[in-house]
Amino acid sequence: MLAKWDIDNDKVHVVMRDNAANMKKAFADMGVQSLGCFAHTLQLVVIQGLLAQRSIIDAVANARKLVGHFKHSPKAYSILEDIQKDLHMPTQRLQQDVSVRWNSTQYMMLSLLQQKRLLSVYAADHDLPCMPSANQWALMEKAVVDLSPFEELTRAVSAATASAADVIPVLKRHLSREENTDAGIKTMKRTLLEAVTERFDYAETEPIYSVATLVDPRYKDRIFTSPDHQEFAKEALIREVEIMERKWKAGSEVSAEEPPRKSPRRGGVGCAAANSSFVSLYDKILEGNVVESRPHIKFSHQRSCDSERSCPEAINLSQYRWTGQCWEPDPPSVSNQPSKNTPTVSQYFAQS
Repeated sequence: MLAKWDIDNDKVHVVMRDNAANMKKAFADMGVQSLGCFAHTLQLVVIQGLLAQRSIIDAVANARKLVGHFKHSPKAYSILEDIQKDLHMPTQRLQQDVSVRWNSTQYMMLSLLQQKRLLSVYAADHDLPCMPSANQWALMEKAVVDLSPFEELTRAVSAATASAADVIPVLKRHLSREENTDAGIKTMKRTLLEAVTERFDYAETEPIYSVATLVDPRYKDRIFTSPDHQEFAKEALIREVEIMERKWKAGSEVSAEEPPRKSPRRGGVGCAAANSSFVSLYDKILEGNVVESRPHIKFSHQRSCDSERSCPEAINLSQYRWTGQCWEPDPPSVSNQPSKNTPTVSQYFAQS
């Protein structure tokens, strides 16, 4: 692709790629710096955390069956909407999780929690394939709360203004915090933290991430976990600045050189001859654009100016006539109508 568009490898800063091993090897063989998709790696961490605890797996499985029942039964959905109207609640549809859609499992559990009361009313008069237990409802509530940082970070890194500096700093701090509400999902949280550490252990030794974090005023060098990583980031930043300085100097030297002047082409195919009608017409246009020089405006009573606006006093321009040497005021006996042979000052400027 780079060869097709005539793009040199030196002009490529970094390429975002999939996390597949063959993609990583392909860019390494090309000699182009590449980074794996951070959001995709983050979703792999979430999946690994959800599959680490059996109770969470069972709760998600029951939630998936419950949502699937309404997705495949228009009649059941219609009854659920009628219950929402009877309880004066906004009409909301349940969301089904999809393995290829990021954060879809969290959205599914959240939609069920929002419709928990409606589902209980529905189950009182209609059959359901399954209904989460009280413990499973509690687990889903805690799981949604603990997965919310992953969802927020996924949306943040998917935005157009995303920065490479937003890699893990707040997320690690959140997952390492133990609270009383962690009861029942400690295994999931521990697995999430281990997965984050395992999959993103290279972040502080990756020049792109480390330099971006160092120059970010929110983090600077406070987010690094060891002094060695701080020194690595500073050295990487110095190298980047040196490279930019060399490129800037090289570009300045090239731009400083005056390009060779090209002699005008005369005759030949695709070019008008010197004596052609087009060239002569162009010469006439140039000659017509030459401004005729005008004499300096000088009044008979030693008042002179270059224009109407620069005169020191207000002058009734219709009362002066050009005599060839200076501007003389009209005698009182002369009619107020301007003469055709002697232009007034206003007519003089209009002709200029």
